[in-house]
Amino acid sequence: MLWKKLVQFGKGFFERKEESTSTDMPLGTAIHNIEITRGRGGQLARAAGAVAKLIAKEGKSATLRLPSGEVRLVSQNCLATVGQVGNVGVNQKSLGRAGSKCWLGKRPVVRGVVMNPVDHPHGGGEGKAPIGRKKPTTPWGYPALGRRTRKRKKYSDSFILRRQKVNMKEEKETIVTWSRASSILPAMVGHTIAIHNGKEHIPIYITNPMVANWGNSYQLGISRVMKVQERILNLVVN
Repeated sequence: MLWKKLVQFGKGFFERKEESTSTDMPLGTAIHNIEITRGRGGQLARAAGAVAKLIAKEGKSATLRLPSGEVRLVSQNCLATVGQVGNVGVNQKSLGRAGSKCWLGKRPVVRGVVMNPVDHPHGGGEGKAPIGRKKPTTPWGYPALGRRTRKRKKYSDSFILRRQKVNMKEEKETIVTWSRASSILPAMVGHTIAIHNGKEHIPIYITNPMVANWGNSYQLGISRVMKVQERILNLVVN
């Protein structure tokens, strides 16, 4: 049964329900258990302590900021639950001993370097030997780290808006570019851009006095001005 309550939000009121569509919610509402397809059930922001934010509504779509920092489009007809999932500090709880993990169904994990060569590509050697490879691999020989696991052409790519992620300290991540002849735009102020000087990337924090100057005076990279401006704007503009 849905409970209803009138909650003041800014200048007006909206009818707050346990479950409602984004058309009934004002911007800035904290939500969880969000549907991707109407009637299919909640699929986003369901973990302990998870919360998403409604940041925009345009046409038939609503823009959400997910707990991962990803910004995504969802139909305004999809249902969501108002509020945040409980049990926020569950990941900070110390289990104390190995038996507690066993009760949760978590099995021990054996490192590949302590196995025999017949069991794992990292195995073998005398004593504490390195893995003997350029990159770590799985027991079946596939790359273990850095390999993309998402399909290249997935139907949901058109609904995901690529945006600059922000870490826990509210600091924007460094944007890497190879352009040194791009002009610095006002939207770049406050961001750190790592520019390639021909040998290595040099991180530069963009401030107001740098706006409208050319990047080569700050060791910014090669001269593909329009293309790089579009790329940086897509990353920076929120």
